[in-house]
This record gives sequence, structure tokens and C-alpha cells, in this order.
Amino acid sequence: MEKETRREFLEKIFVRVAGLSALALTLLNIAKYIYPKISPPKLRKVLIAKEGEIAPGEAKEINFGGELLFLVNLGKEYKVFSGTCTHLGCKVRWEGHKQRFFCPCHKGIFSSDGKVISGPPPRPLDEFKVEVDREFVYMWIEEKQSGRTI
Repeated sequence: MEKETRREFLEKIFVRVAGLSALALTLLNIAKYIYPKISPPKLRKVLIAKEGEIAPGEAKEINFGGELLFLVNLGKEYKVFSGTCTHLGCKVRWEGHKQRFFCPCHKGIFSSDGKVISGPPPRPLDEFKVEVDREFVYMWIEEKQSGRTI
């Protein structure tokens, strides 16, 4: 056996430490990719109407950030729905005399609580959380990272 010099010993230690460090960082980055840190969405409370402004069984059209929304007074509660059909993204309209939402593009029909009654839509209208506080009706919207809402 040949005796190892100090330089060879330090080189082996350095190579092993560098290799273990590279492996540890690689595994850490793989773990971060597989299990990303998910933070809860930031919500913002937005005033949309005064309580009593809309008669029971009626809806109010709201344009919020370029997005068509409907505030519906169901008598016991208020609900806010997206005005975009869940079939192909057409705009729905409120038919007060029939107490329903109607998508004229493909004859999709939604009840006043946003559920699909007939037609091709695969799911109910998108709904936003609503809160009534001191005679005012608010909806909660999610803040996107780009700063744009909804």
C-alpha cells in the first residue's frame, strides 16, 4: 500500500463533499418541484349592492373588471354568478319572467341558483362567495398574481 499524501486526501474530501452537496441540492429541487409550496389565495371583499336594491326573485347585471356577473336575490339569500356559460364561454342573460339564466348560443338553461336545467352546459354557473354586512351586499374575489381579479 502506498501512503496517501495530504494533497490527495484533501482532494478526495473535497470531491466527496462537492458530490454530496450537488446530490442534496438536486434532491431538494426535485422535492420542491413535486411538492410546490401552495399558499392560500388572497381574497378581497368588494361592495356590489345595497340590501333591498333588488327585489326577491330578480337579478342585477354587474360589470366587474370586464367580467359579466349577476347578483341574484333568492329571497332568503343573495348569490353572485358568472355571466359566462360553462359550455363554450358564451354570455348568458337573465330572464326575469322565467326566473332563469339563458344562453342563446346553444340553448343552455340555468335555474336562478345557477344549476343546469337543460342544454349542453356540463356544470352549473361559476359562483362567488357573498356576504351581507350592515345592509350592504359584498362578494369575495380572488386576487390573481398579475394584479387582475377574477
